[in-house]
Amino acid sequence: PHVNVFDSVDPDGDAIGASVVNIYGHGNYWVVRSRDISIQGQYNATQWSIDGQSATRAIAIGGSFMKGHTLIIEAMDGQMTWDGQAILQEFPSSFMAEDIVSAHYHELQEPIDKAETHRPIHGLDLDLPFGVRVRVNRWAKHLDVLIAMRPQVGGQDGHCGNLNLDASDDTLELISDRMNLRVSAQDSLFPV
Repeated sequence: PHVNVFDSVDPDGDAIGASVVNIYGHGNYWVVRSRDISIQGQYNATQWSIDGQSATRAIAIGGSFMKGHTLIIEAMDGQMTWDGQAILQEFPSSFMAEDIVSAHYHELQEPIDKAETHRPIHGLDLDLPFGVRVRVNRWAKHLDVLIAMRPQVGGQDGHCGNLNLDASDDTLELISDRMNLRVSAQDSLFPV
């Protein structure tokens, strides 16, 4: 996947800097990790990958801000689950859980990746605690994901960077120096 770090995009999600993290590894990685928020990406090759490059196959959202719940969004060849139970099986559809998540699965007019020309665009809009908003385009074998959030108390890091308003410290090398980007088996939100 190609990841624009928080510090290199404007509030509308448009890239404003040159800091882009290219991820070629396969497996589960931290997209955002803070004291309360855990967003993990599952990266793997697809039949459209070039030279073994990775695509985002799924994201998992959990942590204390989700009150012990886990939301997993997979590409169209997978499913969307809340604590392991399938949700949003119809298109369009909505899902709500307490004061934790409001999810709307519907057709979007514009894709996150402007190079995508396929229609319809199966979009998922998530409103989560702490003002975290996630937009997902579900494609046949991969996801495009846009995350909007405020800087977290105690900091944050991961493939999306540390949101300290300095894009120069959000290269893959510098992020890797600060943390292990691979998700350990004990921290994984994805089922084994």
